[in-house]
Amino acid sequence: MYPILARLGTFELRTYGVIVALSFLLALWLSTKEARRKGLDPALIQDFAFYALLGGIIGARLYYIVFSNPAYFLRNPWEIVAVWHGGIGILGALAGGSLVAIWFVRRNKLAFWRFADTLAPGVILGQAVGIFACLSTGDSYGKPTDLPWAITYTDPRAVAPLGVPLQPVEIYEMALYFLVFFLVWGTRKKFKTDGFVLLTYLAGYGAVRLAVEFFRGNPAMFAWGIPAAQVFGVALILVSIAGFYLLGKTGRA
Repeated sequence: MYPILARLGTFELRTYGVIVALSFLLALWLSTKEARRKGLDPALIQDFAFYALLGGIIGARLYYIVFSNPAYFLRNPWEIVAVWHGGIGILGALAGGSLVAIWFVRRNKLAFWRFADTLAPGVILGQAVGIFACLSTGDSYGKPTDLPWAITYTDPRAVAPLGVPLQPVEIYEMALYFLVFFLVWGTRKKFKTDGFVLLTYLAGYGAVRLAVEFFRGNPAMFAWGIPAAQVFGVALILVSIAGFYLLGKTGRA
C-alpha cells in the first residue's frame, strides 16, 4: 500500500492522516445535511464536530493503547501521541464521541435520541471511508492466507508483516460498513421514532465488528484472549436489542 501520499523535501504527507481528515469532513457534511432535513440548526452540528473530534481522537488512542501493548507505550511515552504511525481504535473514538455528545446535548438542551439519529448516517459513512486509512498503513491487517485475493505489504513503513499474503480484512470491513450505511440510510425516513436510526447503526456496527475480527491478524485483546472488538460488538448488539424492545413497547428509546 502507500503510507506516504506525497513528499516535499523532508515533509511527508501521510495517507493515513489525509484519509482520516476526509472521512471526518464527509461525516460532518452528511450530518449537517441531515440536520437540515430534520429541522435542526446545522450550526449545532458544526459546533459539536469540534468537540467530537477531540473526544474521538483521545478515546481512539486510549483504546488502542490499553488493548494493544500498554507496556510498550509505558516504555516509549512519546509514542502515545504519535497517531501518524497508526494505531487508533474506532471503538474508542465512538466512546469518546458519545461522552462528548451526552455533554453537548445537556449543555444545549437538545433531545439526545433525535440528535444521535441525525449523526448516525454520517458516522457510519465516515467509518466506511476511513478504513482506507488502515489499508494504507496495514495497522489492522488480516491473518496470513493463501487466498487469491490476499494483499501483501512491501513498504517497510507499513505496520503489517512484510511479504506475507494476508486476508484483506480492511476491505471486508469497508464493504460491510457500506452495507450498514445503506441500511441506516433507508431507516431514517421509513421509521419516524427517535432512536431507531441510532439503534440500527449500533446493531449493524456491532455485528460487523463481531464478524471481521475472526479474520484480523492483530486484534486488540480483552481478557481470556478474546478480541476486545468482539466483546464490545456483542455488547452493542445486546444494547440494540433492548432498545428495539423498548421502542416497540413504549415508542421511546
